[in-house]
Amino acid sequence: MKQNRGLFSVLFLAPASLLFLLFFIVPVFFSVYYSMTEWDAVSKPEFSAFSNFASLWRDADYWTSMRNTLWLVVMTLTIKIPVALILAYLLLRVKRGFKFFRTVYFLPVVIAPMAIGLMFSLIYSESGMLNQTLDLFGLSFLQQNWLSDPDIVLFAVSAPQVWQNIGLFFVIFLAALQGIPNETFESAEIDGASSTRTFFSIAVPMLWDVMQVVIILGVTGALKMFDHAWAITQGGPGVSSAFASVYMFMKGFGSYEFGYASAISVTIAGYALAFTIVFKKFFSGKDSLEY
Repeated sequence: MKQNRGLFSVLFLAPASLLFLLFFIVPVFFSVYYSMTEWDAVSKPEFSAFSNFASLWRDADYWTSMRNTLWLVVMTLTIKIPVALILAYLLLRVKRGFKFFRTVYFLPVVIAPMAIGLMFSLIYSESGMLNQTLDLFGLSFLQQNWLSDPDIVLFAVSAPQVWQNIGLFFVIFLAALQGIPNETFESAEIDGASSTRTFFSIAVPMLWDVMQVVIILGVTGALKMFDHAWAITQGGPGVSSAFASVYMFMKGFGSYEFGYASAISVTIAGYALAFTIVFKKFFSGKDSLEY
């Protein structure tokens, strides 16, 4: 009987395991292999050991793209996640219009990132809605070349990414908050705790396990962010708005340096894996925040 159950489990797990092997494990091994070659996707790959990684160390454009990616990570930790948590907590206390606001906050998530990027590229254009709105309110002195000024283009490209992805974290936090018994919040109100006190002393500590998952999703997602930046500026001017994944695409499909691009992809995966391991190790055993 137990053998039949084991066989039954294996049969159900086999398709998913096979797909995971073919579309994740195998590509990872190929990426690592090609990262140690000189390859243009046409001729035969030439093994070059770690020369691509040595070139990355000296590549100023690569470090610019990594600095841009780090900026997006910071935006995720300081804006996306806190705003999503606050919105979820506020909506939990709303009695009327709950479903409407939940849908409105989540709606940007279901729109294709490329469509969002194209929309914002029109908004940011010299004669786009943003400059026209500033002129309408007598703020023409604030008009900018939003997508051609290296000093501000990164902010312009980051904004739609932050706006679109807040909804995903919002839904996760909202579901977790709904899992907390109402009696917990009602007891705090009876004891005279304010909404702010309840938020920091009850909601945040009880959501800490969920928050860890959200932080990992947010950081790893920021490390591989591509769509918006490519749709809006294609990483330009130069690499001023290029994130690591955008620079990888530029080297692979722009310069046909697929070995070099594979090396970039390996470093991105390495950063994501290292962050996940260190973060989980540092916070292991901490079931809740101390307050």
